[in-house]
Amino acid sequence: MEEVEEILEEERNPKERIWCREWLTRRESQGASTNLIRELRFEDPKEYRMMLRLTAEKFDYLLGLITPLIQRENTIMRDAIKPETMLEVTLNYLATGNNYRTLSHLFRVSKSAISIMIPIVCQAVYDCLKDFVKVCE
Repeated sequence: MEEVEEILEEERNPKERIWCREWLTRRESQGASTNLIRELRFEDPKEYRMMLRLTAEKFDYLLGLITPLIQRENTIMRDAIKPETMLEVTLNYLATGNNYRTLSHLFRVSKSAISIMIPIVCQAVYDCLKDFVKVCE
């Protein structure tokens, strides 16, 4: 009888929502931006280019152009995702077609943040390079 009461009590009191999954909080120490991409950049430029479809120099140039458009401020609740990570996630998405869940695991960024970030970064890239990009009308 006690078991039934416990089950009923659990159903009446919904579980607390998770504010942030614990593994996402380790982005700065264990995410792909911090580890894999940095290693590829310095140890294997060919693979770096395959992952992002840009050389390190072109990546830095593009990052410099779009940073003012995509930079977010840290809040009391959490640190903002760095523009470098935002661009890496977007370029990897465009280069590989990985789904948001895979990108989330690789870069340790939530799927909801990725779904907001990719259109913002794409728009910033377009705004900075619109003289060089041909778009269908």
